[in-house]
Amino acid sequence: MLLSDSSWPEIQAYLSHSRAIVIPIGSTEQHGPVGIIGTDAATAGAIALALGDRTGVLVAPTLALSVERFNLGFPGTIALRASTLMAVVIDCLESLAAQGFETIYFLNRHGGNIAPVGAATQDFYFDWSSGRRTGRCQCCRFRNWWEYPEVDRLRQQWWGAHEGLHATPSEISIVLAEQPTSSRLFNSASAPLARQAPTPIPPGFARDYGGDNHFEARVHQQAFPDGRVGSHSMLATAQQGAPADRKRRLRGRRRPPGADRRLSSGREETLR
Repeated sequence: MLLSDSSWPEIQAYLSHSRAIVIPIGSTEQHGPVGIIGTDAATAGAIALALGDRTGVLVAPTLALSVERFNLGFPGTIALRASTLMAVVIDCLESLAAQGFETIYFLNRHGGNIAPVGAATQDFYFDWSSGRRTGRCQCCRFRNWWEYPEVDRLRQQWWGAHEGLHATPSEISIVLAEQPTSSRLFNSASAPLARQAPTPIPPGFARDYGGDNHFEARVHQQAFPDGRVGSHSMLATAQQGAPADRKRRLRGRRRPPGADRRLSSGREETLR
């Protein structure tokens, strides 16, 4: 059930039997030579929609702008300050709480959301902890889609070190399944930049820069000039990006243009 496709009486009726809502949250930033700029938002939205279809939970519109100032060296990236994202999240929580929602679940696809959303929920809780508010406190949950055990197992099984951290074959595979026209990028003028596997990320990099804790944009672009962070994006396919009930239909679909030029050493991919 999509909030954006519902009327207010339908939401009122929903609240009579459920007080939960899922908020997908992504970003608007570069995703390498063959990934669309809306990859994070599209991925989070698709997974949340599948969750809604399977469970009946209400799904809010995707929050598509986030903290990604380290990617501002790449045209098309739109970045918010952390304080701006925190304010947006708090206003969303306040709005939903006022209407009677009690369980608010953020389904995340972008590392830069982790710290600001966590800080925003702590500020939201402060009013109850300080005694400024009384009554039932809303339960806020935040989960990165790549951390679910089955998801992480498949990412490691299908791509191993080629999964990397940004412009990953897993996320791009989901986009290929959900937005087939994005396959045009595999045969675009920029595709040759992605055909060679990127330099593997060094040991300890994920520990030091996890949650997109990168330095300023110029330094980041010098380190990762094509936008990929250890991820072999060209290994992505729609077949692995589709939910299980669509995989059979997709097996007969023609592979994206340029797929025959991918490295044969990499396993093909993604999940959901």
